[in-house]
Amino acid sequence: MNILFLTRSNPLDINAWSGTLYHIFNKLKEHHNVIPIGMGLLDQLYFFVEKNFSQKNTNFEFRYIKILNKILSERINKIDFDLIFFGDLYFVPFLEVNKPLVRLSDVTFNVFKDYLEIRNIEQIKLTEEIEKKGLEKYNAIIYCSDWIKKSTIQYYNIKSDKIYVVEFGANIPNPKNYTIDIDMDICHLVFIGRNWEKKGGDKVLETYRKLQNDGFPCTLTIIGSIPDIVPNDKNLIIIPFLDKSKKTDMEKFCQILSKSHFLILPTKFDAFGIVFCEASAYAVPSIAANVGGVSQAIREGKNGYLLSEDAPAEDYVTKIKSIFTNKENYFNLRKSSRNEFETRLNWDNWSNNVNKILEEVVENYRDLTL
Repeated sequence: MNILFLTRSNPLDINAWSGTLYHIFNKLKEHHNVIPIGMGLLDQLYFFVEKNFSQKNTNFEFRYIKILNKILSERINKIDFDLIFFGDLYFVPFLEVNKPLVRLSDVTFNVFKDYLEIRNIEQIKLTEEIEKKGLEKYNAIIYCSDWIKKSTIQYYNIKSDKIYVVEFGANIPNPKNYTIDIDMDICHLVFIGRNWEKKGGDKVLETYRKLQNDGFPCTLTIIGSIPDIVPNDKNLIIIPFLDKSKKTDMEKFCQILSKSHFLILPTKFDAFGIVFCEASAYAVPSIAANVGGVSQAIREGKNGYLLSEDAPAEDYVTKIKSIFTNKENYFNLRKSSRNEFETRLNWDNWSNNVNKILEEVVENYRDLTL
């Protein structure tokens, strides 16, 4: 199948969308001829607006979105292809093409605007109008969670029969050295997140301190961000950034997971959580806040546990102790965590399911146009 991969970002950049775009693009390439289109187009349009109108219009997307879609339509219609995949908020609403379109995403603007702290009423109204128009235009929509599927149906009134749910995979190599019967002398905790405040970093640090004060032997490794106040603690390791495009950084990331006992993430918002897939790959159970699409990645008692959004650090302490102190149950949890990765949370599984959807969409479109 010839697929046009419509995206504003470079799908060959392993750091784009935390590596998810890269894995999606390359998985599709294993079975199809995939042609990226749209990269840099928004930047070109910014340049056009500033050069020709001598003013910076922060809401230019809304004034010039029809121009953007017209340019894209002209480019796309010169190419021989079967289907347009991935999509973009601004690339589709006024697109004029005679082939099916399939959207893939983890959120809608409606559920994401608060996380982005967007408060401008006019911007919200216009963006949601654009998104609804785009959602209606797609022949199929693929999400990574039932949570965002339900939200889209309820808020945008999109037909449920064209929305599919396919879980994402881990953005790391399939580990060969994961361990079920890990050493239990010290409990190694890991936190992974770029936004310390919004990912619940303070609560993780408080959980760690309470465990220490209780005499519970533990360490904490923080990856991706830095606490506002860094304690002087030899058992606290802070790694501000790891670049997965670098072999040494990827190896370090995987080494940390291989020695960890729990991934702790009291996040205030998450559309899914690729980190839960990655933890499961190394048989590491996760303890996280039950927000957004987290419950899609974490199955209660299978590869971790979910606590309420407002659960205090003490609840995380209690959960960690209760699981870790029962060695047999903890090892069973590690086994089932790895099983969740093998059966659900990997890109091969994603690819198999998505390919079936794409083939069905193309076949249905052909039947309708005959």
